[in-house]
Amino acid sequence: MPTLEGAPPPTARTRLGRLVATAPRWVVVAICLVLAGSAAGAISLAVHAHGPQDAASALAASPSASGEVTLPPTAPSSASATSAPATPAPSSVPAVPPATPAATATPPATPSPVATSSRAATPRPNPCPGDAPYTGPIFVTSTPSATGNGSNGHLPASKLSRLPAWANDTMGTPQYLLKNAAAALIRLDDAFVARFGSSLDIDLTYRSYADQVAIRAALGTIAAVPGTSRHGTGVALDVQEWSCIYGFGTEKRDWLVANGPSFGWVSPAWAREGASNPEYWHYEYVG
Repeated sequence: MPTLEGAPPPTARTRLGRLVATAPRWVVVAICLVLAGSAAGAISLAVHAHGPQDAASALAASPSASGEVTLPPTAPSSASATSAPATPAPSSVPAVPPATPAATATPPATPSPVATSSRAATPRPNPCPGDAPYTGPIFVTSTPSATGNGSNGHLPASKLSRLPAWANDTMGTPQYLLKNAAAALIRLDDAFVARFGSSLDIDLTYRSYADQVAIRAALGTIAAVPGTSRHGTGVALDVQEWSCIYGFGTEKRDWLVANGPSFGWVSPAWAREGASNPEYWHYEYVG
């Protein structure tokens, strides 16, 4: 009779049969319980170690003659296999390029120098062809300082008024007089414009002490001694030295001499024609 694969050998079967036939019933029961417990433990172990999918294989295990259960070999679980380190998936966020260093700021271009005033660098030419050309140094009205002790040539700016632009000299230099003298001259000029259609041509007004010294050095005795000039007190003016317009015997000179006193402005006696120091261009405010 052929022997089934995995069955115990005939000798083992004969011995087992005689043991079962002759042994007391409680022994047979005990052996059955032992064998049943071994089988249950094997199934539990298989399920724990290999998962439910291998439970059927555990049920197919047969006890050996010694009562041990032999489990069929199984492939190692994927859970126990050593896995190679996972390669990180590439990020879907694009890589940020390294920051480019900020370019050095270009310094602002140096602004071009502001154009200077359009006034001429030299006085407007004398319109009178008969006058000898002046070749000496050019003097203009002094700009008053913020402070001063009030003496001749040291008047503070707060004591003076700047005349309107019509009074600027031919180079654009502004003019300054004492406040009451300036107000009177503006009224006089209004009357002058009404008569002649244009403003007075003013050359010089306030003169600082330092400028008095410079003029005396340049012109000699025809200039006042420094500290005594009426220009230094803010009450004197010179019109342009244009003899054909303001010279002795001209219409404008005669009008100023006749009408100036009504506004407090006069041609002093020493400056009249034939006097000690004739200056047709010079006028003073006497109130």
